[in-house]
Amino acid sequence: MGIKIYVASLSLIFFIILVFFFYQFNFNLNTPIENWVNTASYFNGILTPPLLAITSVLIFLTWRTSKSELEETKLALREQSDTQNFSVIKDAVFEIANEIKVTMQKEIRVFDDNKEIYFINFDGYKDSEIDEYYYEHSQKIPLEKFIFEYFQFLKTRPDKNIERNKQHVDIIFSKETFEYIDKIKSIALFMRALKSKEYREVLEVTLFAKLTIFTWLMFVEIAFHLRQTAKEGEKETAELVFLEIAGLVCRQLKEIAWRNALSDEVLLELEKRKLL
Repeated sequence: MGIKIYVASLSLIFFIILVFFFYQFNFNLNTPIENWVNTASYFNGILTPPLLAITSVLIFLTWRTSKSELEETKLALREQSDTQNFSVIKDAVFEIANEIKVTMQKEIRVFDDNKEIYFINFDGYKDSEIDEYYYEHSQKIPLEKFIFEYFQFLKTRPDKNIERNKQHVDIIFSKETFEYIDKIKSIALFMRALKSKEYREVLEVTLFAKLTIFTWLMFVEIAFHLRQTAKEGEKETAELVFLEIAGLVCRQLKEIAWRNALSDEVLLELEKRKLL
């Protein structure tokens, strides 16, 4: 709107000068060519500065419009990229979560005679080769049920000076659960790759709901164990995995009682990082 007023004002001023000029000097088509040249030079001198000013303003407006359109284009491309990024990561982590749900239903055998507790596997043995004592003091249950019972046990804050309690606490770090290490790492790295804060919040809520809180608590314990036992060259990745998994669980798990079922070492680390 400003440029239109500016152009209209200059046009009005030029028209007034033109009228005044011909009123003063008269208009005669038979005027010698030299007079026409002088007249042209006169108007050229008058019009050049304002026309240059208008041209400069128009160039500036064109540049500003182009810059604005470029920013809008960049924003649209960024949003499109974020959407595509979210879609790919969502599909990947959901697939991992679905695989975990299936494997959490696998049956495991737990030996417990009140003195010792550990996972036991009779596969590959004939019945005649297995001591009846192990049958009597072991049970076959879904891994998911064992994880639930494990964190119920941890909520009691067992005395780790008792050998069986120590075994029970450490049983979570065995080949039965370590098959989830790669899945835990994959989830953490995928979530890390999601740049949009809004998309991350949505994905965290939906992903957390796909697994039980006890599965997520197990992931935190394993991620912490990986961080504590990481070798040189693996520490940075282990730290990242722990932060991503622990952060996700702390943000989504509202039941403080179950959050407190985590080991004392993990809770201390979470408090240090202000995640609780």
